[in-house]
Amino acid sequence: MPKKMTYFEMYTTSLFSTVLQLITDIYLEFKFHLYWYFSPEVDNETLWFIFWIYPAVNIIFLNFYPIGTSLLRNQLIYILGWSIFAIAYEWTAVQTGIFQYNGWKLWYSMLIYPLLYILLFINWSIIKKLHRLAI
Repeated sequence: MPKKMTYFEMYTTSLFSTVLQLITDIYLEFKFHLYWYFSPEVDNETLWFIFWIYPAVNIIFLNFYPIGTSLLRNQLIYILGWSIFAIAYEWTAVQTGIFQYNGWKLWYSMLIYPLLYILLFINWSIIKKLHRLAI
């Protein structure tokens, strides 16, 4: 994959996405018991998703983000495409037992994924700006 991101940007966006994932899981998984990975208990298998798979997907999303193109055309389509991918991935994870619902609904995720991808892009934009100011 041709890298359009610096190592600093990849590292900081990975930290951001990991912390966001952990905070989300603390509330939705452990406090409200709406879903869980593998089992309702803390398990080591979940760590692979949180620390390896999700940051890698976020880096790929940001690396190919269509910067400098029309917001309504390419960027919106890009975010919606990745949201559809995330929904399909989540549905597959539920079907295979990796991810289990206990009150959570797939349509909740349908509403949240586009917002998460926008938040990830905003965070990356802030990181790039702060890094330029620091140099």
